[in-house]
Amino acid sequence: MNKAVLSFWEKFRFRCNINKIRKSIMEYLTNEGIENKLVKGSIQVTYEDYKYAVDFNLDKEYPCCNITFEIADEDYQSLELSDKTFIADKVNTEEEHHSVVKCYNDSISVETHFYFTDKRMLLTLFYTHFTDLKSTVEHMLDVTLDKLHEKEAKKPIGFTISKSDIHPQEDRTTAQHAE
Repeated sequence: MNKAVLSFWEKFRFRCNINKIRKSIMEYLTNEGIENKLVKGSIQVTYEDYKYAVDFNLDKEYPCCNITFEIADEDYQSLELSDKTFIADKVNTEEEHHSVVKCYNDSISVETHFYFTDKRMLLTLFYTHFTDLKSTVEHMLDVTLDKLHEKEAKKPIGFTISKSDIHPQEDRTTAQHAE
């Protein structure tokens, strides 16, 4: 058989075989010393205490690799919608990233994806996009922390005053009349 034809079929079989694709990514991550495991068909990657998810979609003409980072935090949820929108807009427009930040009411996510045809292309693009995603996550977390610090700085200095603190004499008089 012609080597070019054999090579084509090997590449074709790779891009249609989810087990080979997952195994390639997991071996690559393990060789790099990055913790990873397969959870419900998705590769869960733990890198620098953050968890990323790697999924594959083989339904299109070319296979697609999706890498996502998502975090839900009570402090983030307490931000106003305008602040959440500001975070996404600032990170998405400030630097040139392939990754996209999406802000929701209760969580924030960073997503990227790429298409590939063979193992070499998968590993090369995975490295490029994962590095880009990691950089975007760090930038997004910095902007989010700045917004949280701004919110804390806007809190009024002092204490809350109840009605009984405003009119202590009236409360004593009503208590004496009740006796």
